[in-house]
Amino acid sequence: MRGKNKQKGFLKMSKRPPKQSRDAEEMESMSLFDNSIPSGSRSSKVARVFDKEDPVVQSDDESEEDSFDNQPDGKEQLLAALGVKAARDTSDDESSSDSEVQESVTSLEDVTDSEASAVEEEDSEENVNGDEDDLSTEEVLNSESKPDPSRKRVLSDGEEVEELSLAESSSAEDSSEDVPQSKKLKPLDLAVDPDDVLPVEPVKTKVVVKETIKPDDSFSTHFEQELDETKLLSLADKKQWTAKRVEVVGLGRGMHRYPPTCDSTELSDPTATLPSVGLRSRLFNHVGKTLKQHCGVQQTGDAEPALSRAQRSMFDIINQYKDLYNPAVTNEHLEQFRMVYCLHSLNHILKTRLTVTNNSEEKRANELKKKAMDKEYRDQGLTRPKVLILTPFKECARRIVNMFESLLMSKKKSFISNQKRFLSEFSPEEDSGIDPKKPDDYVKLFDGNTDDCFRLGVQLSKSGMKLYVDFYKADILLCSPLGLRLILGADGDLKRDYDFMSSIEVLILDQADVFLMQNWEHLLHTMRLLHVQPKESRGTDYSRVRMWTLDGHAKHYRQTIVQSCVHCPEVAAIFTKHCANKSGEVKLEPATSTGSICHIVSQMPLLFQRFPSTSPGTLPDDRFSYFIKEVLPRYTGKEKAGTLIYVPAYYDYVRLRNYFHKEKLETSLVCEYSSEKAVKRAKKKFFTKETHFMLYTERIHFFRRMHLKKIRQLVFYSLPTYPQFFSEICNMYKTSQLTDASCLVLFSNSEAHKLSMCIGHERTKHILTSTKKNLFMFVTGEE
Repeated sequence: MRGKNKQKGFLKMSKRPPKQSRDAEEMESMSLFDNSIPSGSRSSKVARVFDKEDPVVQSDDESEEDSFDNQPDGKEQLLAALGVKAARDTSDDESSSDSEVQESVTSLEDVTDSEASAVEEEDSEENVNGDEDDLSTEEVLNSESKPDPSRKRVLSDGEEVEELSLAESSSAEDSSEDVPQSKKLKPLDLAVDPDDVLPVEPVKTKVVVKETIKPDDSFSTHFEQELDETKLLSLADKKQWTAKRVEVVGLGRGMHRYPPTCDSTELSDPTATLPSVGLRSRLFNHVGKTLKQHCGVQQTGDAEPALSRAQRSMFDIINQYKDLYNPAVTNEHLEQFRMVYCLHSLNHILKTRLTVTNNSEEKRANELKKKAMDKEYRDQGLTRPKVLILTPFKECARRIVNMFESLLMSKKKSFISNQKRFLSEFSPEEDSGIDPKKPDDYVKLFDGNTDDCFRLGVQLSKSGMKLYVDFYKADILLCSPLGLRLILGADGDLKRDYDFMSSIEVLILDQADVFLMQNWEHLLHTMRLLHVQPKESRGTDYSRVRMWTLDGHAKHYRQTIVQSCVHCPEVAAIFTKHCANKSGEVKLEPATSTGSICHIVSQMPLLFQRFPSTSPGTLPDDRFSYFIKEVLPRYTGKEKAGTLIYVPAYYDYVRLRNYFHKEKLETSLVCEYSSEKAVKRAKKKFFTKETHFMLYTERIHFFRRMHLKKIRQLVFYSLPTYPQFFSEICNMYKTSQLTDASCLVLFSNSEAHKLSMCIGHERTKHILTSTKKNLFMFVTGEE
């Protein structure tokens, strides 16, 4: 039986090894399937002999001893000529045969014992018939190999292959000896039925579109334009600017002034969508949510967020990087306007980061290609902070940070570092109850945490926001004037730092009128230190710094946004002295009104006394001189006891206090620096007529809103900054029940704006155009 099997050329299959490591199987399987090299290129070849059901692979690692017989016969010599070694046992025990199969059968399907026995039976039947025993080796080699359908086998994967005997395979191998190496036959290619092939679905690849900023975007046109000497001279001299009176939708009338360097003279385009004017999609997707949460504006479900007309007009102006002064921001619309400048600030930071990232990638790609760079990538400043927001109280800062969070982040992917610390320091105090009897504007302004000393560095990231970062690593600085002044210091201080303000591109003054009530000098000191050359480099890459920054022209590229609830000449003067934006400026005018005189319920005569003044610079001296010579002597008599003198400016208060002390006039002093005991003592003396006068400052009324009783005479040393203060002070006569009460107000022609807020536009126009008299009287409380 063995001899016949050897002559027939089939190899006897051994049993499957009892156990084999799975890792070893996988490694051996990979070694077999990866060797897809043409025949003849390897020193040792793998012989594949297919039985009727499964193929068997003989490994080249077998021993030289044959499993059937140690003496080779004629057919084995053919196999040796072809370079194929038959599988042999390395030992006589059963373990050697198991290791043989372990090397030979790994990548193909396992052959069971029953299948092996079936093959042996088939072989014995063929040998008994003796159909091929009479054929010699030469005849087998010289015979023509023709495909026989009966000799085809079906593999486990459904493919049919022709069964070849060892003689036929040796004939094909011998014929390849005379053929060049490149033209030798390759391993058998198994034909695949097209019906059995499953369709391959195309792989869906996500196309990443690189975000860029359009060349005509307001960000690009504003910051990438260089200024020559002619344009710089036109910016310095505002007389060369073009002034144009405009009517802004939702915001009222204003004055649009722009230099010859201005690229756009149109303020708004209501038909354009927010993304079309340069708003980043990351912010646009959250505008509707922010309006609903922080502004109380319900959305209609449209694709475009329902910004009000005033909000859209304001965004169009500041999106063109024009300076804006809005003195008509009431408490009702404060959050809506605050949301607009928060949106603009974040949009500016995202555009700046996108520009730097794109330029860095382009520069890195050119360096890898070793391509000569003929372009300068200048897109940075001397320091990182780009936006400076000044607010009066911590409550304002808390609301701004909440708006940042709402505009930037979604609920799923968002984080805020140091949020617990922020909430503990900026949340409203538990015992900060406000008397409900106070006026509405007072309740809204002082609701929450009213601490006026804070500073906060905010850094934006791809999926969140970081708070309390170092100023030189922050994108946005959120501070109060007092908190910032503690870092800036003063001349002569050993520890002071202001280098972080050298590259501020957007400056926002929120509720600037409150700064007048705190300390206006802190704000002026901050304005003077903007864009000062840094003392230290701090790792700045000067090859990326914009040229106009290095040339000291950064102030012409800085945008200033000022919001105030009243028109103040001190705030308006900031644009004249500290602002020269190359894109121009827009100054809005407060809406005309009938004045706060209409809210006085006490019936009393109001006397408006005009005093002469040569210029606004000499106004304080002219007022003081006129007061001590013409007004004060009228109120020194005993019948005028109980006179309250309202003094808006603290410097005027100090001047009057010193004069009253010099003249030994009995006076009660009440100012913002007075202690609680001092205030009670002064009020008691004034009520009991122990003192003839009371000097009462505007700032203590702003922070305390005290209600004074038993006022017999009232003198306004100057018109109040807030028009509602005029009616509140006059209404204190309601409980006095005096028939000889009167009120005297001093004013000059240069204070037309304050006069208009108190008595109305039409009455102010009548007074200022009258040149024959300087005393005007109005009677209130009449129907």
